[in-house]
Amino acid sequence: MGEADDVWARLQSHDSKKDFWNWVVLFVSKDLNLTKAHVRWLEAKLVQEAKAAKRADVENGVEPGGGHLPEADAADMESFLDNVRLLLPVLGIDVLAPDLHGSGASGLTLELAWDGAAAECIVRDGQFIVKKGSTARTKEVGSLGDSYRALRQRLKHVGVLQAGVDGLLLFTSDYTFDSPSAAAAVVTGTGLNGRAHWKVKGQGISYKEWQEQQVDVAAEPGQLGR
Repeated sequence: MGEADDVWARLQSHDSKKDFWNWVVLFVSKDLNLTKAHVRWLEAKLVQEAKAAKRADVENGVEPGGGHLPEADAADMESFLDNVRLLLPVLGIDVLAPDLHGSGASGLTLELAWDGAAAECIVRDGQFIVKKGSTARTKEVGSLGDSYRALRQRLKHVGVLQAGVDGLLLFTSDYTFDSPSAAAAVVTGTGLNGRAHWKVKGQGISYKEWQEQQVDVAAEPGQLGR
């Protein structure tokens, strides 16, 4: 992540000196009203959120300072940043930390207990955010898929999963998964149907059953067409 006056020159320099990338995403202002101060503020925020999410390796050699903006400018840049957060996943780049307190939070909390491990998960905008303090099994079954095995290994490498008590792994930060089954596989070390095994907290029903209830409610007379 970074900023530059001459973006093409910056990309050419990276292309000749760095081999960890093969494509790039650029954000610009249609009104050409982004100043150096604005861009540095945005860069600092994006680097901070990407590091907190731990979904990608951030190669920035220098921590961007960001600085301070007047209140009105900061509000404009918060709006710009919201658009970046919205667009990146659409482009297939899901690298920023979710805002659990944002307006998109569904409020639905799931829980999963398996062989001593216990985890909580918030469902938000089709993603599954396992909460900090949840635990996962250390053991992996032989039949665990390669992609899930690699994901568990990566989470250990970046420090999201660390050794906890009672031989379990501990989530040291919130972490966002793209499916309930991926979240369940990391927590349990085995392949599971996440929709069937995650339970709605306080209700004792599976996430699958909860979803079916929502469909039934929507299909009741007087609900359709609203």
